[in-house]
Amino acid sequence: MASTFAVTRNHLIFGLCLPLAVLMGYVLAEPLESTSLTVLLMIIAGLIVPVLLRFYHPLLIFSWNMSVSLAFLPGSPQLWALMSLLGLGFAVLNRSVNPEFRFAQVPAITVPLLTLMLVITVTAMATGGIGLRVLGSQSMGGKGYFYLAAAAAGYFALSSQAIPKHRVSLVAALFFLPGVTAIFGRLVQAAGPGASFLFMLFPPESDFNALGVDNSFDLGLTRASGIMIMAMAIFSWVLARHGVTGIFNFNRPWRMAILIAAVIFGTLGGFRSAVLLMAMTFLILFWLEKLWGTRIFLILVMATTLGGVLLVGFADKLPLTIQRSLSFLPLEIDPLTRISAQDSTEWRLEIWKATLPQVPQYFFKGKGYSLSGDALYMSHESVFRGLAAQWEGAALAGDYHSGPLSVLIPFGIWGLGAFAWLLVAGARFLYTNFRESAPELRRINAFLLALFLARILFFCFVFGTLHGDLYHFAGILGLSVALNVTGRRSNQAGQLNAGE
Repeated sequence: MASTFAVTRNHLIFGLCLPLAVLMGYVLAEPLESTSLTVLLMIIAGLIVPVLLRFYHPLLIFSWNMSVSLAFLPGSPQLWALMSLLGLGFAVLNRSVNPEFRFAQVPAITVPLLTLMLVITVTAMATGGIGLRVLGSQSMGGKGYFYLAAAAAGYFALSSQAIPKHRVSLVAALFFLPGVTAIFGRLVQAAGPGASFLFMLFPPESDFNALGVDNSFDLGLTRASGIMIMAMAIFSWVLARHGVTGIFNFNRPWRMAILIAAVIFGTLGGFRSAVLLMAMTFLILFWLEKLWGTRIFLILVMATTLGGVLLVGFADKLPLTIQRSLSFLPLEIDPLTRISAQDSTEWRLEIWKATLPQVPQYFFKGKGYSLSGDALYMSHESVFRGLAAQWEGAALAGDYHSGPLSVLIPFGIWGLGAFAWLLVAGARFLYTNFRESAPELRRINAFLLALFLARILFFCFVFGTLHGDLYHFAGILGLSVALNVTGRRSNQAGQLNAGE
């Protein structure tokens, strides 16, 4: 008579966990050795796979605008990029094991996006390869390709699951508010050496002193990009949640107070670009909500007039970083701050003047991102020794401070055409969603369209880099697909199955 041996669930769990605990205790005896770190990362990765398989989509939304760099990994990738690649992998895995799982079919977006990635891939192969130094390559520039690929992967991962309409407010908060982590690097610096281990997640922020005197940080004197990004995150969340109409609901005065505080903090960062991006987004959203013939328009005109009068009279009394943020306006501000802003403008004009003659050379075949490390080192040394202009190192690295040039020179007319196609198609897609959206989605659809259009204008006329901005456009489009298309297709598939 054959006997059976039954293994209970508890026995199985103990059989797996006890050897794993022994292994972790062994490697933790020398936690800083490379072998120990590798084993620990593999164990942690294995443990979080079930969590990511189930919750990769909300985690990706949460991490998209989070300013976290994983310094303990090779190349210190940003968290959103890693989550994009993992999210796409888990989405494909879900599709392979679940026949009811379907990716959203939006050819108007996927075709130009894949065309752009094809142009980027062909250019990379024709100009020396990708060049990842962390993999032992002698050339540099691979990080730009990595973030472009991560942005494309992020679009597909974001659009892979539907977002229920009753969770729109929560999703808006999860998507935009994590941008406040941009200030954490500055806070860690202020906390002193005892908190330096947090730099593994929140990289230290470079100091941009408005007067160029020293590198010490003083709110109102020192430029800080983290403050600007934090302010833009709060500004975006408030408008996505309430819209311009909801902001002017005086029964809820805290909404207007948060928006004004975000704008003030944005100017405290010391960057004119923050004021311009906020203003463009607000005005486009104001136009989309058709508020020009309402009482809100009159209130806005009166408030703008009053604010303009106060600025004319007291602009030179404001903190220096606010003065610099407003230096594009015809105001009387501190002379040194004015000179600092003018020097920045002249620096950009010089780099544009020097790089424009290169356009015919790379018109059909872009130069790509591949770059010799020795050439970049010599360029920096030449700038440091006063043998080259300040902008030459940036131009060699492909940082032209111009969105169109950052596409045209690295990837030629083919890359510029594919990217322009993506932007036009994306704007049309977002406008269709806004025009035909359900009442629950109208506010966030209007804001996503306004933000997308504002970022196009910002990219073309103020500042932009393809590898740094593609993820902004891909994130807006992926979120819009998840809100408006993915769920609708799932419902249609369910109805079809029920009919069969």
